[in-house]
Amino acid sequence: MEKFAAPHTATFANLPPDKQQRVVAAAINEFAANGYQRASLNTIVKEAGIAKGSVYQYFTNKEALFLYVFEQFSLAVKRKVKAQVGSKTRRDFFDHVRDVLLAGIAFIDANPQAFELYLKILFEQEVPQREHLVNQLRLFSAEYFTPFLDEAKERGEIRRDVDSATVVFLLDAVIERFLQGYAKPYLDSGLKMAGKKRQQLLKGIGAVIAILRDGLAPEHDGA
Repeated sequence: MEKFAAPHTATFANLPPDKQQRVVAAAINEFAANGYQRASLNTIVKEAGIAKGSVYQYFTNKEALFLYVFEQFSLAVKRKVKAQVGSKTRRDFFDHVRDVLLAGIAFIDANPQAFELYLKILFEQEVPQREHLVNQLRLFSAEYFTPFLDEAKERGEIRRDVDSATVVFLLDAVIERFLQGYAKPYLDSGLKMAGKKRQQLLKGIGAVIAILRDGLAPEHDGA
C-alpha cells in the first residue's frame, strides 16, 4: 500500500513523544466534535497547552494537521488489528474475521473520539483529500484479508469459485457496518449492539460469522 505522508515539520518530529500525543489528542477531539471545516485551531492549542504560534511551527496549516491526525488514526487501527489477531492460532478463516471484528470493538472502546473522527470523514463532504483518505483504509482491508483468503481457499475453507475481491468487499462492508452500529446506535439497523454485555456481543458477532460461513463455505457450492 502507498504510505500516506502527512506534511508535518522536523520541529514537530523532534518534540518529546508526550507533547506530540497532547497535540494529536487535542486535534482528534476537536476534529471529531466539529468536523474539519468548523474545527478551531484556537481550541486545539488551548487543549494541547501550547502557544498558537507553535502549531504553525509543527504543521504548515490546519489541513496538514488534519492529515497527520488521520495518518495516526490509520496506523493505530492497523496496529490494533495486527496485535489482536497476529499471534493467535486460528482454526479457520472465519475465526480470523471474528478476531478482526473484536479488534475493531476494542479500538472503539479505547478510542471513541478517533472513531468519531473516522465517521466525520466518511459522512462529511468538505474534508480535504477525503477520497484518498477513505481509500487508504479500503486498500488496507484488501491487502490484509487477501492473503488469508487465498490460504483459506487452498485449505478448502472458502469456495474457490468466488472472486476474492468480491469477498473482501463483502467482509469490509459487513465489518464496517457492524462497527458503525456498535459505536452509533442510530446506525445499527435495529441490532442494538451498543452497550451490550460481552457475552451478548459475542453472540451477535457469532450470528454474523455464521451467515458469512454459510454463504462462503464449500459445502454450499452446489456440488
